Amino acid sequence: MPSEALSAYNDEVRRTRRGLLNSDYDPAEMRKMLIALDTVGPGPDNRQLGEATLELRRKEGSALLVYVSGGGFCFPGGDANRALLDRVSEAIDARGAMLQHRLAPEHPYPAAHEDVAGALRHILGEETGPVFVMCDSSAGALVLCACAQMKREGLRLPDKLVCLSVLTDLAMTGRSNVSNADADPMFGPQAAMHKIFHYLQGANPAQASVSPFWDEAIVLPDTLFIAGSTEVMLDDTLRYAKKTERAGTNAKISVFEEAPHVFPLLEGIPEADEAIGEIAAFLRNS
Repeated sequence: MPSEALSAYNDEVRRTRRGLLNSDYDPAEMRKMLIALDTVGPGPDNRQLGEATLELRRKEGSALLVYVSGGGFCFPGGDANRALLDRVSEAIDARGAMLQHRLAPEHPYPAAHEDVAGALRHILGEETGPVFVMCDSSAGALVLCACAQMKREGLRLPDKLVCLSVLTDLAMTGRSNVSNADADPMFGPQAAMHKIFHYLQGANPAQASVSPFWDEAIVLPDTLFIAGSTEVMLDDTLRYAKKTERAGTNAKISVFEEAPHVFPLLEGIPEADEAIGEIAAFLRNS
């Protein structure tokens, strides 16, 4: 059973935000509104890696945790993402950095894919200690495509991956897009379709360079997958995790009952605390 706090959050989101998130809004205008709500913002220590920006959050630790946050290719990581990164990096005593890519619709495919792949190549090429990568939602497609590309090029991959409610199939062929369309407290499949439309702008969603699910199966580093049971994108996690597991990846899959999309972002919710503890234990167990 979900906690009382999680059930209350789901009810509140369903009442107040689901309709907006399912609507045909202008992503650029919505972005301005969301950025204005941030009170923390990026710190002073930022690096340009090509067109991507790396925000260094925590400077102590031999390992580096890089967080590539989602946002449907249209929205940057904000204060909630920074707080999650800070909590996890502190829990594992690692440096923490958030990777920001160019945003759609101003910068359509392949901008975000190129930014993340190029930045990860640079980071993994210069770091001598362990490098962990955490991603959520649309950033799952970016990180997992980058890992497949680097694997084929014989380059270093992250030491471990953490994938939260990841999008892996931009063609949206997973059954949960239908079976969880009403059960998802946050949005229906039209919300994902809306942002995918603004990012791809006509590109084929089922090509391997866009959707990791449609790429050949590869062996990834040890990977933790976390999702909620009622997410419309649940099959993006389950189908991809099983595919890479069959290829030989040591994959751990945790599905939390009735947890919404990228629920570890929700401070004060017991399920979020439990997931963060699971992430920290997974990354510490090297």
